[in-house]
Amino acid sequence: MSSITRRRFFAGAGAITALATFPTPAVGNSSQGSEWPAGDVENTSFRLSLSPREGLKNTRLLHLPGGLILADADYSYSFERPTFQASRMVKSDDGSVSIHLQGGAWGGSLEILQKFHLPHGKPWMEEEITLVNRGSVPLDLSRERCGFVLPLALEAEKVSGRWKEFKLTAVPYRREPQGNRSQYFDFSLDQILSEEFRSELMTYDTKATPVYASEGWVWTDGNLGFLVTKYSQEGMEWSILDRVPLGKERAGFRWGGIGSYLDEPEHGAWLPRGESHRYGVTRLTAYQGGMLEGFYTFRQEMAERGHGCPPGFNPPVHWNELYDNKLYWLPGDQQGDPEMRKKYYLLADIKEEAAKAKAISCEALYLDPGWDTLFGSKIWDETRMGPCKAFAEMLRRDYGLKLSLHTPLSGWCDPTAYPPEIYRMDRFGQRLTWERSSGFGSSPLCGASGQYVEETARRLKALARDGVTFFMFDGNGYHAECWDPRHGHSVPAQREEHVQGMFRLARLVHEEYPQVLIEMHEMNGPTPSYYGHGRVSPDRQSSQALGYDSVWAFELMWGPMADLLSGRSIVLYYYALAYGLPLYIHIDLRTDNANALVFWWNASTCRHLGIGGTHKDAAVQKAHHEAMATYRRLEAFFKAGAFYGLDEMIHVHVHPSESAAVVNCFNLGDHSVARRIEIDLAKFALDASHNYEVKGAPARREKNCYIVDTEIPSHGHVLLEVLKSA
Repeated sequence: MSSITRRRFFAGAGAITALATFPTPAVGNSSQGSEWPAGDVENTSFRLSLSPREGLKNTRLLHLPGGLILADADYSYSFERPTFQASRMVKSDDGSVSIHLQGGAWGGSLEILQKFHLPHGKPWMEEEITLVNRGSVPLDLSRERCGFVLPLALEAEKVSGRWKEFKLTAVPYRREPQGNRSQYFDFSLDQILSEEFRSELMTYDTKATPVYASEGWVWTDGNLGFLVTKYSQEGMEWSILDRVPLGKERAGFRWGGIGSYLDEPEHGAWLPRGESHRYGVTRLTAYQGGMLEGFYTFRQEMAERGHGCPPGFNPPVHWNELYDNKLYWLPGDQQGDPEMRKKYYLLADIKEEAAKAKAISCEALYLDPGWDTLFGSKIWDETRMGPCKAFAEMLRRDYGLKLSLHTPLSGWCDPTAYPPEIYRMDRFGQRLTWERSSGFGSSPLCGASGQYVEETARRLKALARDGVTFFMFDGNGYHAECWDPRHGHSVPAQREEHVQGMFRLARLVHEEYPQVLIEMHEMNGPTPSYYGHGRVSPDRQSSQALGYDSVWAFELMWGPMADLLSGRSIVLYYYALAYGLPLYIHIDLRTDNANALVFWWNASTCRHLGIGGTHKDAAVQKAHHEAMATYRRLEAFFKAGAFYGLDEMIHVHVHPSESAAVVNCFNLGDHSVARRIEIDLAKFALDASHNYEVKGAPARREKNCYIVDTEIPSHGHVLLEVLKSA
């Protein structure tokens, strides 16, 4: 839980840093600032008008270049309009300005600390709010909401005026992993003012809420745009949009501020006596362009916060033995049966898979369930596989491969691999038990337990010491709270502490083995994509090592052709537009076709690629070998290059250090299509002073564009290379 005092708030009254993972740098302090009763503050993009002595009534926000008013009403507080006892302006040497307010509500039992920051020379402004419980009883803040209000005139229940041309698009999940080809999270202001929000984001069922929630929102008419984001590493928060009534013929569009979505942020929803919560930073960024430019603006913002593609990112291409391995496809949980493992998962079986990996030019052998003593034990089974160190050396020597492992955590494993003291305790003080018939998904292990995290870290470090280069953190879902006071967590520990336990585990491994790559699965519920990535604030009791390296690509591994043709895999395209933070996927090539459509779609949208499964058709096998040879030759474009989209079916990858690009062209339809593709050199940061050769289709240059005409076969793919001419 974040904690802040009034003294600390004003002593550090500097800019809200863009790098919110780290402590706020003190650009100024209370002695440098001055009392500020009311007025205007501005930078080159925004003018903000505030009246602290009136509780922020008549708050106005103007976009200066476009002349658009984005807020023009009383700042909205659901809990009560605060009385601000102190307001201060702080100016930094570079011309940035911050307003710091301190006030109270509910008879002084709720203290509010509110900051507004307008940096010099930047196209954005930020807001941050801290709430403190100064009363004698806990405060339920789960339904509280505050934010800027934009009044909108309604005609026949429709927004009128210039704002009717604007839409808001969820970023990064314009398409959700559980969505379909007709689902786009593009909303008019009419919809936000009158409809509920329905989302399936990583929950596998529909959640309907009165608030619209996303990591960010692209708010644009196609020419002028604003990006509204929420960022926090101290609680799972979302950028929330909703509405407030303003009379019969007007409504208020409310944005920014704070609010809860599906009971998160957990600590901000329930505030014990004497404690505080610092909510995440809301940033409003102005940009020119439409939806695509908004996604790129989001990507730049997240990269500046440390959630981009690492320079020189070069993960090994995996061969996953699971798809051809009989063990995993046994019914029930027989994959964890020691007798079945002795029958189907022996050293000779895995050597056969290593030979396949080498033949298709993979760089690592990824072992899914079967390699350990018990499912999820993280202890190498020497009786079947020999010592781990010797196995890793054999892979390197005989096959030129690295070793990668599936390492499921507390939510999906055989819990008997751990002492019963690590099992959860219910609120009556009873230790949970486990029946094998209930399955590995009902594990009673407490993922927030300090004992669990430390023991699991010890086992993973032993594997890393012996040569393992990649861990998949699967099975990290939260099941239920734990009331054991000896586990070192809050009583009870709920989802937030469970999630933080998974992140702490990654950092403990990276503390000693920073070169090991770690993939993090989703957390059994909506979690911001960046959450737990990068470093934590030094004032938190956690390792300062980096967190995980990549994000799981939404379980799109079992039927990748069906996922693609149904539209579910389109989520990968929008994620790639919005994030350089790598996605990891492994896919079943047995579902692919002779055009290697599945292979190339996932290679194009996921920076860390895994493949597996031997297709029955020799022609498709040949296509996969050829595709892999091409991919390996061009892998720097896909692993570490900049991703751009001309549309959902045309993906551009710009080389990370050279003026060159490759273009993936897709067709998901039943008939071949002719496409004219315009490659604008300036749009993709390619040096227009050079001439380029386009390989893969006829092309001509018109000024600073290359025009390419190509035909893409049904359920097919065409690859173009844009390389400097000799």
